[in-house]
Amino acid sequence: MKLRGHLALIATATLIPVIVFSAIALNMLLDAERKAVLKGLHETARSTALMIDRELGSAETGLKVLASSPRLAAGDFAGFYEQARLLRTDGSSWTTLLDSRGQQLLNTVVPFGSALPPASPAAREGVARVLGSGRTEVSDLVTGSLTRRYLTTVTIPVQTPGGQRYVLTQVFAAEHFTQIFRQNRIPATWTVAVLDHAGNFVARSQQADRLVGRPARPELVSAAQAIADGEIRHKTLEGVDSFDVFTHSPLSGWTVAVAVPAEVVEASARQAVVVAAFGLLAALFAAAGTAALVSRRLLTSIGGVDAAAAALARGESPPPVQTGVAEMDRLATSLASAGAILLQEKHSRQQAESERARLMENERIARQQAELQNRQKDQFLAMLGHELRNPLSAISGAIAVMKARDASAALNVRAHTIIERQSNHLSHIVDDLLDLSRMSMGRITLEKQPLDLAAVVHASIDTLHAAGRVGACDIDIEAEPVWIDADRTRLDQIIGNVLGNALKFSSRKGRIDITVTSEADDAVWTVRDFGIGISPDLMPNIFDAFVQGAAQADHALGGLGIGLNLVRQLVQLHGGRIAVTSAGVGAGTLVEVRLPRRSLPVVAVETPPPVALHPEPPAMSTVLLIEDNADSREMMAMLLGMLGYQVLEAANGVDGLHLARDKQPAIAVVDIGLPDMDGYEVARQLRADLALQNMTLIALTGYGQDADRKRALAAGFDSHLVKPLDMDVLVNTIISHQAKQRAHLHGTQPGA
Repeated sequence: MKLRGHLALIATATLIPVIVFSAIALNMLLDAERKAVLKGLHETARSTALMIDRELGSAETGLKVLASSPRLAAGDFAGFYEQARLLRTDGSSWTTLLDSRGQQLLNTVVPFGSALPPASPAAREGVARVLGSGRTEVSDLVTGSLTRRYLTTVTIPVQTPGGQRYVLTQVFAAEHFTQIFRQNRIPATWTVAVLDHAGNFVARSQQADRLVGRPARPELVSAAQAIADGEIRHKTLEGVDSFDVFTHSPLSGWTVAVAVPAEVVEASARQAVVVAAFGLLAALFAAAGTAALVSRRLLTSIGGVDAAAAALARGESPPPVQTGVAEMDRLATSLASAGAILLQEKHSRQQAESERARLMENERIARQQAELQNRQKDQFLAMLGHELRNPLSAISGAIAVMKARDASAALNVRAHTIIERQSNHLSHIVDDLLDLSRMSMGRITLEKQPLDLAAVVHASIDTLHAAGRVGACDIDIEAEPVWIDADRTRLDQIIGNVLGNALKFSSRKGRIDITVTSEADDAVWTVRDFGIGISPDLMPNIFDAFVQGAAQADHALGGLGIGLNLVRQLVQLHGGRIAVTSAGVGAGTLVEVRLPRRSLPVVAVETPPPVALHPEPPAMSTVLLIEDNADSREMMAMLLGMLGYQVLEAANGVDGLHLARDKQPAIAVVDIGLPDMDGYEVARQLRADLALQNMTLIALTGYGQDADRKRALAAGFDSHLVKPLDMDVLVNTIISHQAKQRAHLHGTQPGA
């Protein structure tokens, strides 16, 4: 038999089992495609169930928030109605409030005060059930007594602090869920439906107007009641043979079903089988043609293998050879593999050398970065220790002077002044660190108002003069009125840091030039000092946190190196920009701040007169101090007593609650970090006592972030003060709240 006959026999023997097993594989592919489509339907059903639960869960969350409304607790139904309208009121969803007998008290689908239908037996039964169970309940499809529309409800029980019991209900019209289906762009051939426990349609993507409220096909209802997830093949209400996949909503227990016509499912699977079949036929024809070609090219291919062997002997990569004969192919493949291995080994050796060099370089860079970070950490800790020890040392020395028996009155006054100034310095250090942390987390918000930049700069310089920080330094100001929108507190912080640096790095009898001008749309503020200047190698990192120049290596000038970093972030937060230039060491420094300029306000903003410090307190006002730190509590008690207040003291929350209920003081100052219970719990218990509800509560804590203030106010506190406490601020806060209470009792404005 010729070589061509051998090849034909081999091809025939190979193709017969290929054809048989391909037929089996195509049938398996048909079944797999069908299962894949049904799996997709299952995912659609589950995602729809999750979407339904999200809507119901969102409604439940909103109702729980609404249930805590003070207006509901106070019986202010008109105010509560306005709050309920903000929750979720549109054409397909609204909110109702029912009393414990099932009578509607308000319904946001109609104006407040509209006549509402009397309580039905079903409503009374539902209210009693919800109040008895104390759990949220999702209803089946019902007909509304007021709207006469098909609807479902999410109902939660409510009990006010005064003991009143209500039921809050979020009502969803049936079309609400149908609209959700339309938003999800369900294919036109698919039908998505939601069934309640009775098997009635709550929503349907097809023919919703006709079928919502009607029962679904019995075979679908029976199958859904038997198992949690499954599929059936049946005819829909439209008479279409369909695959129907169903699951259940975990929150409501409703059935979510997705139906797709059987012909759509089968068509997708058949299309995949047809494509695979054509591919198989193409492969068979290609195999037959290849066998014919190989028989003619076999002898030539032997010569090709010989040439490949010769190339390998020369150290070259052999060219690929395809003969059609297995032995020849293996030989040619082996030759090609041997050549590829030799070339790959050479290439791998080169890559290994390059990778080793790259890893060594990365290791060197990582080591340098780690060493730099470690040095920066050590430098920051050293700076922080230095900055804290200086004021603490001054305070300790002042205390020692005050303890001395022969200390004169003048020395005592001087010691008091030093303690006050160094305490303020410590507070400034802590505030800068906290502001830097808040800024890095994006938690600083601005309360902007129209401000005259020139006036603010003058006020800041006056403050520096009053604090004695200017010394003998000569400050020259040329400022024209320029208006900006800015946060006054943060603007003072920007100006104070920049001027503080200029004073710090100037000589004791140096000069500082300050200008405020307008250029196009910018308000421009410049500060030029003629002090030690900035070295060129420090200039690229001048705005980095914890960076200081070599001139401060011994910390003689103080500071943590965070002022300019904080200033730049605050300026950028106002929409402005800052630039620092210096000709070098000893040549002084120029700081230029540009902020967006605004037009002159129509009504000039007047600065309110400052609140008088230590105004005369009401006669014998009683203040309860709940503070576990004995020294801090004693000092506050002494100062308040000297100002005419009667002071009660407690070292923990339990004792404080006993004193409050026994003595009923007008004011309570409560530390948040108490040993037995935190200050939030103390405030909640005081607010829950009817006899103490009008007491002024002031929180005292070492945590001053916005989230801490909000948490304190939510617990029932009237004010939130941060340690270290300024007694002027505490006294003015107490007097302000007392004035508000007196004005409220007499129906007048505070200060009238």
